[in-house]
Amino acid sequence: MKKILLVIVSLFTLVMFTGVALCADQTAPVEKKKAAAVKKVHLKKVEYTNGPHVTVQGGLTFLTDSDVSDRRRDVVETDLGYAASVAAGYRFDNIRVEGELGYQKNEVDGRSKRDNATGDIKAYSFLVNGYYDFIRGKKIVPFVTAGIGVAKVDADVNGFAHVDDIGLAYQVGAGCYYTITDNWHIELKYRLMSVVEVDGFGFENLNPEFMTHNVLLGLRYRF
Repeated sequence: MKKILLVIVSLFTLVMFTGVALCADQTAPVEKKKAAAVKKVHLKKVEYTNGPHVTVQGGLTFLTDSDVSDRRRDVVETDLGYAASVAAGYRFDNIRVEGELGYQKNEVDGRSKRDNATGDIKAYSFLVNGYYDFIRGKKIVPFVTAGIGVAKVDADVNGFAHVDDIGLAYQVGAGCYYTITDNWHIELKYRLMSVVEVDGFGFENLNPEFMTHNVLLGLRYRF
């Protein structure tokens, strides 16, 4: 009887250890998955860190009709143009600061007093921009932006005037960016850019205006 009881206890002990071993094998992949999930979440926390970035962007620019006034009044009309820029900067929490080199061009479509006027208006700009991101760590992040700098305006309107001067430039805008990966972002924004004339932009006392509306699509890489 004792031998039979000993055999039963031995078999029961063997079954218990076998069951524990099987359970351990089954729970191991679950624990590995949990560890991987924790690691993946940790990697996404890179989005919360500060660091440098570079951006390239391009898009469409609408130059408001330049209203020129003196003893006469004339309006220079332009077609829809294009703009492009490169920028480098740094992010501090929800704030981004960057330096931007930009270029934009619009073809002259005519004048209010001369329909067949031709030419183009170009601007080369350097701006120091600031961005405020309303949230962080999300796929879609809205932001507002403002900047100040200088711009060289080069305009040639046949039979009217030639402009080649530098003025104070500023911009304001808003948009949002989409997080592709921890390091790559694509952004869409609208901005208004204006240049304050220096010496009448070569128009003497004609007091011209230079203001553009831009819709820009950009790609940003964060280091």
